[in-house]
Amino acid sequence: MKKFITAFMLLLMTLTFMLPQKSYADTSNNKKVVLVIIDRVSLSDYTKYDAKNIQKLINNGSVGLMNVRNADGYVDASGYLTFGTGTRASAHDIGQISLNVNEKYSFGTAGEIYELNTGDDYGNANIVNIGISNLIQSSKRADYKITPGLLGQLLKDNNIPTYVFGNSDIITDSSVSYRRYGALIAMDEKGTAFGDVSENVLKYDRNSPYFISTDYNKIFDYFQKYDKNGGFFVIDTGDTSRVDSYSSNVSDQLASKYEEYAIKNADAFIGKLLKNLDPSRDLLIVATPYPSKSDMSTNNLLSPIIIYGPGYNGLTTSITTKRNGIITNLDLAPTILNYFGIKAPVEMLGHPITNIKTQDKVNYLENLNDKVVSIYTARPIVLKSYVIFLIIILILYLITLFLKINYLKYLKPIVLGVMIVPLSLLILSLFGPLTVYSSMIALILITIALLLIIKLFAKNELNMLIVISLLTALTITVDIFTGAHLMKGSILGYDVIAGARFYGIGNEYMGVLIGSTIMGVMALIQKYDNKATKFSGVLFFALVFLLMVLPQYGAKIGGFITGFMAFGVTLLLMSEIKINYKNLLILFISMVLLLTLMFIASMFMDTVTHMAQTALIVKNEGITALYKIFARKLNMELTLIRYTIWSWVLIITIMSLFILSYKPTGILKSIFKKNKYIYYGFFGSIVGMLFALAFNDAGIVAASTMCIYAFPPILIMLEGEIRKSEI
Repeated sequence: MKKFITAFMLLLMTLTFMLPQKSYADTSNNKKVVLVIIDRVSLSDYTKYDAKNIQKLINNGSVGLMNVRNADGYVDASGYLTFGTGTRASAHDIGQISLNVNEKYSFGTAGEIYELNTGDDYGNANIVNIGISNLIQSSKRADYKITPGLLGQLLKDNNIPTYVFGNSDIITDSSVSYRRYGALIAMDEKGTAFGDVSENVLKYDRNSPYFISTDYNKIFDYFQKYDKNGGFFVIDTGDTSRVDSYSSNVSDQLASKYEEYAIKNADAFIGKLLKNLDPSRDLLIVATPYPSKSDMSTNNLLSPIIIYGPGYNGLTTSITTKRNGIITNLDLAPTILNYFGIKAPVEMLGHPITNIKTQDKVNYLENLNDKVVSIYTARPIVLKSYVIFLIIILILYLITLFLKINYLKYLKPIVLGVMIVPLSLLILSLFGPLTVYSSMIALILITIALLLIIKLFAKNELNMLIVISLLTALTITVDIFTGAHLMKGSILGYDVIAGARFYGIGNEYMGVLIGSTIMGVMALIQKYDNKATKFSGVLFFALVFLLMVLPQYGAKIGGFITGFMAFGVTLLLMSEIKINYKNLLILFISMVLLLTLMFIASMFMDTVTHMAQTALIVKNEGITALYKIFARKLNMELTLIRYTIWSWVLIITIMSLFILSYKPTGILKSIFKKNKYIYYGFFGSIVGMLFALAFNDAGIVAASTMCIYAFPPILIMLEGEIRKSEI
């Protein structure tokens, strides 16, 4: 067995360093990138209102859905600022306000107030953010680096001119609501920019809400004036945003009429732009930083992104998501920099948007969006219902165990069914978008069907535990190896709208995979205690571990830590090596050393993994950046422990184990003595839970899903032991 462990460790050390390489494109200067903002619309609106020029961009360019979450969740100004920082940012109050320098604001002109607030001269810029000092200070209080104006500054440093035109202002007789958010994308780090965001780019229009609309003729004149020198242009069309704000004052029919008018005007403007752009060298991006009110109310929170230019014709994707048709708002700034041949700094957490060739793009994205929305909508309800049901069944089983043991025959199948649910949730993803209640009904039916099928082949509880655990582990393993297609569509898998993870393995299925693998293998060895079974078990541990942590598969650093300790402790026990402080410390130090080597290697290997990105941040910003990351993850973990219902799974498990340790007297010890390999798996799982809690930003979830496979088998064996003791 010690030879097995040595081979296992060598295999891990060799394969863990098989990391992909990344290269940066080298592009020429004097080209144009034009970012047209059409806010608060959906992809279907362009088809619905027959926007011919935009449809031309969709047909001949790349199109996708964009996660637009920012540091404030969903705040429009923060979404624009996130475009310009390349990391989730927050634009607070006065930090949102950009004005032309000669515009009056409060007690002076914008230029005068800017100089008063900053102590700086705005130079030859004609747009200033009068709250840039507040914006910089509030960004510094974040536990990760945010640099307002980073995109504009990098372009400026490389002599690439930037311009911003247009606004989404709402003007009434009594007030002006300044919504010049486009400047948050194009400004430099001093909060200055060049262009026109004043009322000068608006015109009186009785057909538009508030009787104002964007004066596209003026904006086009500006564009023609400056486009000869190339550069980066941000054009805020504005009208669709005003329509959305006004929609609550009118009927749905009128709101739709105004939206059609706004979209068609923007579409006509894009048609004029296209005549002045060279698709073989210039880049046109049409983006929506913020969803409409109606989309927000129906959880349609992914916004459309369209890119037209060389190399783009298909679906958008990026290394950030590794999902066909899905990117994030963090990817926009690196894409623009990459197009101008500028390397994005490590604080920009996104990656350049790339292209995936495909047919029937719009239909694909509509189906994808339906599935993503259904997962986002069903996830909290279905998972909360499952956890509540799990907790109730565990409590009922304990009560029945002590008071009415004869009734356990009714509860045992339900306990086994609870263990099947994570597998059922994988299978459920094959059925496409479902409503919440349809999902719950289908989940119950799939679980019952699996339970009945398994019962046909496994005649006793131990066999059923083996089959359920190993079938779950094998299904997840195969799914990860083949691209995680089931996990991507599972309610227990990724939530693209929440945006915590887009690929690899998440905390939920990480816990399921580790727990089911350990208990399944140990139960199998308990039944077939021979060298062949043990050797197969070690190989399966190694395979699961590698697939869980390698960047092209699971890409889970928390899984590396949790899996290393959980599998490691289980293997030590299998080898009859005593678990004491010394051996645990040696195992822990081995894990830390290997992790450190990977971390250091990531600083110099130019890779695109989460670890590599963290390593590069530490390399550039110093060790304090690592402390901030740990602090953020710890804060997230403590918040989750307090508020997530998954915490109760762990609480009930701990309380149950405490009770069973004392009553019935010695029964738990007796079970573990008779089933030593089950004990090894249980102990290894407990260690895994502790490390999942300590070293994962949502470790409470991983620890709780591990419990699903660690604790129920003990309860089922308890029932058998109590029956024997009563005979």
